[in-house]
Amino acid sequence: MTKVVDTSMGASVPARPTARRPTADGPRPAPGPSRPRRWRSYLASYLAISPFFVLFAVFGVFPLGIAAYLSLHTWDGIGTMHYVGFEQFHRLLEDSQFWQSLVTTVEIFAMSQAPMVVAALVAAFVLSSDRLRFRGVYQTVYFLPQVTSIVVIAIVFQSLFGGNFGMINRLLVAVGLPSVDWMASTWGANTVIALMIIWRGFGYLVIFFMAGMATIPPELYEAAELDGAGGLRKLWSITLPMMRPTVVFALLTGIVGGLQVFTEPQILDVSGTSVPGMTMMLLQYQYLGQSPSASVGADLGYASAIGWAVFALVTLASLGTLLMRRVTGHKEVI
Repeated sequence: MTKVVDTSMGASVPARPTARRPTADGPRPAPGPSRPRRWRSYLASYLAISPFFVLFAVFGVFPLGIAAYLSLHTWDGIGTMHYVGFEQFHRLLEDSQFWQSLVTTVEIFAMSQAPMVVAALVAAFVLSSDRLRFRGVYQTVYFLPQVTSIVVIAIVFQSLFGGNFGMINRLLVAVGLPSVDWMASTWGANTVIALMIIWRGFGYLVIFFMAGMATIPPELYEAAELDGAGGLRKLWSITLPMMRPTVVFALLTGIVGGLQVFTEPQILDVSGTSVPGMTMMLLQYQYLGQSPSASVGADLGYASAIGWAVFALVTLASLGTLLMRRVTGHKEVI
């Protein structure tokens, strides 16, 4: 802005700013910050989120790369590493112990996850009722096994299902039935392990499903009551369709954890490769050379191949669950 001096009055008055004439190419845009300056403006944000990516790279990507590298070699962890290519995976397909552990893992998964999800849905539906008294007490009782040590739970189950002095066998003998050596048979060991998984995870699923049911609009239940719908009808026609995303998420987490079951059979002292209760993760643990009672030698390459087989199984089961949701996702609340 320039000043124009009025000689007659001896004062200076501001002059009107002159408008810039647009060029032939149109008005020029305001210059933006340069690329280095723009990157520096985001530096604080990048530094704030960098710990996650660093930890994921160190404890996620790097172990995956090592596992892929080891699966192509044979190595006992001490001696010389020998490259064998895909021989470990070919051995995996011909290993009867691996297929038996796969069948055991799927059996335990089916015996534990399916009943637990159904029972947790029913319990959550009952606990969500406004007419139920002392709901907080029931929720606390159901959730207590989740915060209880797995070692304590294993000791309790060993006392219940012990072959000689277990309380379950004493009850069977008291009613005139023969005692059962639970950990000596395949179905017995799988039943005990499945019951441990149900005992630990039931309360978590109940609380999880109750949180999902809390998001369902109450107007739907009020309209159903006006139409004369009972509890089972509301559960089947309103709760289950509206809870489909929550149930699918619970199934996905159950698949990831159920097909990698390790702690329960390990704590119950299931050892060796030919005994009941041998899951895939426990078989991998044997080939890692960590169990002193294992009847096989350490082979980290073969253990890595078993790990990749578990990864493939979990991936296929998860994709099947997502596909089932997509197929049934068009159904509406009726």
